[in-house]
Amino acid sequence: MRCPRCDRSLVDEAGRELRPIDLRYQQTAAQQQERFPQVLMVGGAIVLVLAIGLSTLHLAAVAAAPLIVVAHLVAVRLWLVRDAMRLLGPARKRFVRWLSRLAFLWIGIPGYGLAAAPLVGIVPAVATFAGLTAAVHAYTSWSLRREFERAPLAGWEKALLWGLAVATLAALALLAALVAALGWSAAAIAEWVSSR
Repeated sequence: MRCPRCDRSLVDEAGRELRPIDLRYQQTAAQQQERFPQVLMVGGAIVLVLAIGLSTLHLAAVAAAPLIVVAHLVAVRLWLVRDAMRLLGPARKRFVRWLSRLAFLWIGIPGYGLAAAPLVGIVPAVATFAGLTAAVHAYTSWSLRREFERAPLAGWEKALLWGLAVATLAALALLAALVAALGWSAAAIAEWVSSR
């Protein structure tokens, strides 16, 4: 079976039908590798300016951290790994997407939250940007190569995703319990004060 346009074989040596990733792997991997330093330079400069501005806001920078994390995640998805994500199978795509989101949650929010420290917070903010961008780039590139090789998901990927998911749910449950306890305490104190 051959392509009617380019006369390229549409089956591999083992007789399996070629997938879109088989045809575009090298181009997509090279394109992502080329974009990575550009994203680091432009994004790093933006985060540097943003961190300098946030360090003047002090505690307001902590409130801005989740917004910066979301903007960073969207930028990395749009400008760095978009084409690679299209070539991944459904299971691997889901793992890359969720591991990236949870990494941004657990590392990004504290890292960008440190920008609240005047001047000293600039370094953790820029390091957070560079580290998370490099991690997503490396993991997506590795996943793309594994998908090209038709390799299954690794055991550590499954363990890491489940571990982060359980830790996230536990943290959310703890936060909800603290908010409920704080609300109950505030109501009890207000009632005690009004009864005096």
